[in-house]
Amino acid sequence: MPGLLLHFGAVMMCAHPPGQVMIPAPSQQRVLVGAQPVATVADTFLVAGCGFPAMSMGAPPCTSVTWLHTSSRVLVNGLPVLLQPTPPPGIAPAIGIGTPPPNPPMVHAVQFRVRGM
Repeated sequence: MPGLLLHFGAVMMCAHPPGQVMIPAPSQQRVLVGAQPVATVADTFLVAGCGFPAMSMGAPPCTSVTWLHTSSRVLVNGLPVLLQPTPPPGIAPAIGIGTPPPNPPMVHAVQFRVRGM
């Protein structure tokens, strides 16, 4: 499924406000879109401040995100880039890690010029 290339400067939120999804350090610095490094499957996404409501019931909050939509044609250093599908997304582009599995993160700001497949 085609989509927009995800980059280091994208603004992402956990599905449980006020959680913020962050890439601590991009895995590569050579390929840029909008002056920001492109995100690949080697990047780690961390969640800070997840407000998962079941925390009082013993379920842990979101701590990281695994991106599910990757490019089959666009590679950076031999690794697939991450894609944000254009609406309607169909299958969630990513999923938070936790028990029970939380909702996918929400991407609020991403570059709109470069698409991948």
